[in-house]
Amino acid sequence: MRNEKILVVDDDPAIRRLIWKSLQSTGLLVYQSDTIEKTIDIMNRVEFQLFLLDVSLEHENDGYHLAQLIRERQPLTPIIFVSGKKSEQDIISGLESGGDVYLSKPFAPDVLRAQVISTLNRTEQLLTLSQNREETLLKDGIFSFDKNQYQFSKNGEIVNMTSKEIMMILFFMENPYQVFSKEQIYASVWSDGDMDKNLITVYINYLRNKIEDDPKKPKYLQTVWGIGYLFNPEGKEA
Repeated sequence: MRNEKILVVDDDPAIRRLIWKSLQSTGLLVYQSDTIEKTIDIMNRVEFQLFLLDVSLEHENDGYHLAQLIRERQPLTPIIFVSGKKSEQDIISGLESGGDVYLSKPFAPDVLRAQVISTLNRTEQLLTLSQNREETLLKDGIFSFDKNQYQFSKNGEIVNMTSKEIMMILFFMENPYQVFSKEQIYASVWSDGDMDKNLITVYINYLRNKIEDDPKKPKYLQTVWGIGYLFNPEGKEA
């Protein structure tokens, strides 16, 4: 059973009731309105996951205007037009005003229900993908790291790196503004065998040659004398 909230906006109570009956078995919470003013008032109190709009409310093209108002407030929430207007220009106007789907009246209740569920499912999948993308994309200062592609970028341009360089910069991207000793870096990146401190120094130099504006005057991958290294994505003085 679903529990999303949808708002049906139509000035015909018979149509609103038919839509409500069509969706009753889904578990969706169906709210109703018949004017732009009532719709805005309800939206101020309730967050909806989908809107079903008629084109003609009090005035002939109120639905198009309402869709634009909804888009300004909730740009990602899907809008389905259910309208008695069927011309090609009507459909184009509906989609251009912010609609995702345009259904013509009279409609088959089963088709309407399937379209609503399909639209909600697709929106949920897109939001999930977007959230997962945010979780796997590290950003700090001018640097970013895509954990899906294992790509490091500076100013939006991919920096080619070896596997160890990638693992080391990922370690620093996940732990910015923290000072780490060579032992800590080795344990996090290599994690096996006896540590060679010179190896860390060599790879720090490799990274500096690839990420610094001037490797001889590093401002992003800084040395903290007597302790270790610190990754400072904003390039500020330690």
